[in-house]
Amino acid sequence: MKCTRNVSMLAAFLVCLSGASALSINNSELQGLSWSFTSDPSNDAASSSGTSYETFGMGSAIKNGFLYVVVQTNFPEAGGVGSDSYTSVTHFSPGDLYVNVGGSFQNGGGSIYGLATTTHANVVQQAYSGNWSTFQSGKLYQNAVFATGTFEQYQLAHPNYKPDDGDGNNRVNSYPTLLRGGNQVAGDISGVLYRAASNSNWAYEIIYKISLGALGLTGGSKDPLTQLFWVMECGNDGVEHFVKSGTDPVVPEPTTLALMVAGIGALAAKRRRA
Repeated sequence: MKCTRNVSMLAAFLVCLSGASALSINNSELQGLSWSFTSDPSNDAASSSGTSYETFGMGSAIKNGFLYVVVQTNFPEAGGVGSDSYTSVTHFSPGDLYVNVGGSFQNGGGSIYGLATTTHANVVQQAYSGNWSTFQSGKLYQNAVFATGTFEQYQLAHPNYKPDDGDGNNRVNSYPTLLRGGNQVAGDISGVLYRAASNSNWAYEIIYKISLGALGLTGGSKDPLTQLFWVMECGNDGVEHFVKSGTDPVVPEPTTLALMVAGIGALAAKRRRA
C-alpha cells in the first residue's frame, strides 16, 4: 500500500461524523499526566510521492480512574487515498485503538476491546464479506473483532519491521486495524481527541480516554498486562505499547473508604482519652 495526500469526499464525510465523542477530552486534563512511552522505529513509514506517514510512538498514563493513551503520527484524521492488495484507488482511514487485557494479538488470549477513532461501517468491503456494524467515534466496544491490514504484502516485504504482526508463517499483514465486530459498552466511559501537534516531529496526536473500570482494571500493580496497538487502515507502520499499571493509587470503594474514616476517628478518640 502507498498512502498519498489525496482525500476523497468520503474522507470529508468521515471527518464530520468523527467529531462527536462519548467523553470530551480537554487539553487542561492532559497537563501534568505522567506518561510511559514506547518509541516506534523510524524506518517503517507508509509513504508515497515524498509524503511520509510515519508513526513515532505510543504512550499511556493513568489518573483519576482513567487510562489515557496517545498515538504520535503523521497520518491525518481525514485519511488518504492510495493502492492496496485489492484496488488501485482506496480510501484509508485512521485505525481504531486495539486493547487486549491479559493477552496479545500475536499470541492470543485476553479480553479484547476496541475504541473507535472515527465513525465507520463496511469500510473494507473488498476484503471481508457480510455487513459490518456501525462504530461510533469515541465509543468503546467489548468482544471486539478487528479487520486486518489491506496491504497484505507489507510484512512480507519488511520481515524485520517491528512490532511483528504475529502471523508466524507467510508474513502477510495481520495487524488489527479497524473494528468490524463487537458490542458497545454502555455509558459514557471513553472518548477520543484528534489534535494537531506543535513543536514535534509528528503532525498529529490521537488521544484516547477509557474508564479503567470498563476494562476491568484498577490501576494497581496487580492488574494484568494490557497491550495497546494502533495502525492506519492499510496496515503500514503499526505501533505497540504495554500499559504499566501501579502508577496511580487505587481509589477505595465507598464502603471501604467509610470504614477507613471510621477507624481513623476511633483511633483519634482513643488517643484523646489516654
